Amino acid sequence: MAAPYLVLNQPQVFVGLGTLTYTVATTGNYNVQVQLSEVPPSGLSVVVNKNGSPIFTAPTLTPTQIAQQFKTSFQSSATDSITVVLSSSTAIDEQLNTVKSVITIGQGF
Repeated sequence: MAAPYLVLNQPQVFVGLGTLTYTVATTGNYNVQVQLSEVPPSGLSVVVNKNGSPIFTAPTLTPTQIAQQFKTSFQSSATDSITVVLSSSTAIDEQLNTVKSVITIGQGF
């Protein structure tokens, strides 16, 4: 499992459910890109938060969908806390190696 912190412009491979955090160093435009793979029919939810408030919620997966990719852009101030939260309402997603993702935070749109 990856460290719970995102590093600017460094893709993080994350296995399972959980939360990754990035603290903004410089005011500006940022983006979060998420690639999910090997997702079974599930209750997986991906939410990007800024200072604890949702700024993007990924579309719900269809029952036959095995992958998903999205990118969202936003403005942020220095010291803002950005989190990417992967959670699920079904037990199958809690199994080891069921949900795999690559998450990147970058500057610019």
